[in-house]
Amino acid sequence: MIADPKADPAAPASPVSVPVRYAEMGEAHRAALLDFAVAHSSIVFYLVDIDADRRTVYISDNVEAVTGHPAARFVDDSGFGTSLIHPDDMDTYFGTLDATPEKTGETVIEYRLRDSDGDYMWIRDRLRMIEDSAPGEPRMLVGSMADITIEKEAVARVGQAEAINRVLLGNVLDAIVATDEDGLIVEFNPAAEKMFGYSRGRAIGQPIGDLIVSDEHRAGPDGGVPLFAADGRMSRASRRLETQAKRADGGLFPVEIAIAHAEIDGKAIIIADIQDISERLAARAERQKIAQLLQDAINSMSEGFVISAPDSTVLYCNEAFSAPYGMTPEEMVGSDRTQNIKRFFKNVRRFDGRLVEGDTSQIRWIVSRLADYDGEPIEVELTNGEWRLMVNHRTTDGGSVTIRADITGRKRAEQSLRQSEALIRRILDACPVPVGMTQAEDGRIIYESPASRQMFQRDSMGGAMSARDFFVDPADRDRYLEILRRDRRVDAFETFLRRSDGTEFCASVAARLVEYQGHEVVVSSTYDLTERRKLEEEMARQREALHQSEKLSALGELLAGVSHELNNPLSVVVGQAMLLRETAREPAIVERARKIGDAADRCARIVKTFLAMARQQPSEMRPVRLNDIVESALEMTGYMLRTHDVDVSLELNPTVPSIMADGDQINQVLTNLIVNALHAMENQPMPHRLRLVTHYDRGRRQAVLKVIDNGRGVPEEVASRIFEPFFTTKDLGEGTGIGLTIVHRIVDAHGGAISLDSAPGKGATFVLRFPTCAAIGDQDGDEIEGGEDTGLSVLVIDDEPEVAEIIRESLASDGHTVDVATSGRAALERLLFRQYDAILSDVRMPDLDGPALYSVVCDRHPELLARMAFITGDTMSPAIRRFLDDAGRPYLEKPVMPAELRSLISRLAEAGA
Repeated sequence: MIADPKADPAAPASPVSVPVRYAEMGEAHRAALLDFAVAHSSIVFYLVDIDADRRTVYISDNVEAVTGHPAARFVDDSGFGTSLIHPDDMDTYFGTLDATPEKTGETVIEYRLRDSDGDYMWIRDRLRMIEDSAPGEPRMLVGSMADITIEKEAVARVGQAEAINRVLLGNVLDAIVATDEDGLIVEFNPAAEKMFGYSRGRAIGQPIGDLIVSDEHRAGPDGGVPLFAADGRMSRASRRLETQAKRADGGLFPVEIAIAHAEIDGKAIIIADIQDISERLAARAERQKIAQLLQDAINSMSEGFVISAPDSTVLYCNEAFSAPYGMTPEEMVGSDRTQNIKRFFKNVRRFDGRLVEGDTSQIRWIVSRLADYDGEPIEVELTNGEWRLMVNHRTTDGGSVTIRADITGRKRAEQSLRQSEALIRRILDACPVPVGMTQAEDGRIIYESPASRQMFQRDSMGGAMSARDFFVDPADRDRYLEILRRDRRVDAFETFLRRSDGTEFCASVAARLVEYQGHEVVVSSTYDLTERRKLEEEMARQREALHQSEKLSALGELLAGVSHELNNPLSVVVGQAMLLRETAREPAIVERARKIGDAADRCARIVKTFLAMARQQPSEMRPVRLNDIVESALEMTGYMLRTHDVDVSLELNPTVPSIMADGDQINQVLTNLIVNALHAMENQPMPHRLRLVTHYDRGRRQAVLKVIDNGRGVPEEVASRIFEPFFTTKDLGEGTGIGLTIVHRIVDAHGGAISLDSAPGKGATFVLRFPTCAAIGDQDGDEIEGGEDTGLSVLVIDDEPEVAEIIRESLASDGHTVDVATSGRAALERLLFRQYDAILSDVRMPDLDGPALYSVVCDRHPELLARMAFITGDTMSPAIRRFLDDAGRPYLEKPVMPAELRSLISRLAEAGA
């Protein structure tokens, strides 16, 4: 196809030989017929004037259907056609075109042409000169273009497939050898070159029998089908078998050959996949050797040994197994287990603890028991007094392996030992002194006399099963064991122990460390020092009370005098400082006057604090309203709070009943707490918020006051000591450490309670509880009885039932309703059907532990997080410590104290409310 500069489009038609009928048609009819034929053809025809600069003078209209370009562009636009040719094909195209006028016959050229979408298509162009042009007429070249893109892509795919086949043959690990039906090698891959020692070039065309087949294997039958014919050609039968092959050096080696057949162009091709099985046969021989050694070892065993099929028939057994049945091992093979049991049943008295002697109905149960492949040993007592031990294991094919051993000697020794132990136990049971035996390593109780069980309030089946649970402080047991292991004895070791109901008592322990069954065992006796300690404590308390009374009396007199002596000069100092601040003009003097005044005020507060500390009982007890005291304390501290930009909110419930109290002292308590909250919010980000909340706890008949700040919070190690006298976290000179001590003493003297709920960075909440006047009038003793509706619903989660039961009993005694779950998953099931006021969970548990349970509760029951706390005995673990810190939930350390437990439940109830 050529597109050249413009020329006269009229070109004389070359004479064409046509049938008469076509010649008889008119010119218009012939042109129409020709145009119709060309338009419906996939071949594009064109004419080029060679003498007019190779200009295209005609191109068929179907060029647009083939290339997308209209025919007019090729005729009217000079050079348009050649501009569509791929740049890489230009030289080939024009070189062929230049040579065409000098040639006779047809010239074919292939090149790429750009279509109207910008994509290249492959064109096969056939060119031929019109040789019978009249003299003086231009030389014309006729051409036909055909789209061969699909043909080219098919050829490319075939080439790619052949390349892939070559790569596969080159990288396959097995030797691949292919022959034609005459036995001549047509393919020999690299693996075959390596295996047989021939190059591919040398192997191709050679008879396979001459290269790799030994003479004795050419016509030898293998399994009834010859692998190679007598002339060396491979068999046409498809099969897989093992035989020997020959290398180039003449050496023979074992191979496995898989033969397949194919046809290529109607000709049969035989393909052999060959593997060298030298290592496989060596491994097989080694396995056979080991199997023989194993068989010899089994036959030499004194224990009976039998292997059974999945249908319980005997596959193999040794003589020790078959002898009791009166059969040889060979006779036992193929026999049925049920039949064998029937033969031997007359010799059995007891099977797996069940008396079966003479009861043939038990045979079916024995058969089913032997079918349990749990690996648990089964003891069998025979009628002659001998014993056998049977152990059953499942094999991978569903069968079983059974071992039967003679344990008669062991059982008789055990019986003698039991008789001896029974005598010793009767002696110890009659001894009035509490005696026990425990393992030194883990504290597991081996023996506990009735006197010891009575002391620890344990029944014979319940209570703690480890002596470690008896010690209130685990460090005491560690020290106790350290002395035992060093001296092998301990005398008069005093410590605090815990009974099963959680009560603690002081005891004196004497013990000896002995060896028992290969373990260190502690033999101990315990003496309850409770009565002795009560007497000593009562005497000490009376001495201390007298001493304290004398000290406080003297301290009160001293402080009264000090107050009197200090208040007068302090008044002068305060007054002078105030005057100086009002009259001074220099800012520095005003600031000094303020500091003097603040110091004097602090001295006055210290004096009042010491006076309150010396007072042990509240004075002027009368009914007062807690809300009125809150408002009064706020008036006293209002200016201080406003100057520090503290946002104060009051949430005072008007229904809170009156309490019996000294209003001034309760005011002092609240003032101290407000000042502490103000100090806690200093240097903290704004806003600073202080909430004062009162409400009435009907269940406990208590008036409750909460002082809540958003300060820096109180660390756990500080919170545990915050009410101790003289304990302070402030810098030297900034605090006395007795403010909260006095608060605690005043609240306690009023029959109330104070607690702290805080965490670093989360503020602090002080909760004060006071009995109301009505509650005080109804009290008959130290405790207030409540109805069934006063208790909380509590879910306790612990995988140790003993620990869970102790917690349950302790809480139930306080009137709470307690449910127990022994795993995290069991707890989740309970939470699906019931809401709880408090949830106590162990941290370490199988199945679903505390952290995992907490995560599930976060996702499914976020409303319960504020009611959740944890109990753990392993706060030393970094992972558990990290979890407790991240969760930010309260927790108790085991062993759990009842007082701590009640305090924790109260905090959870308040948080839930």
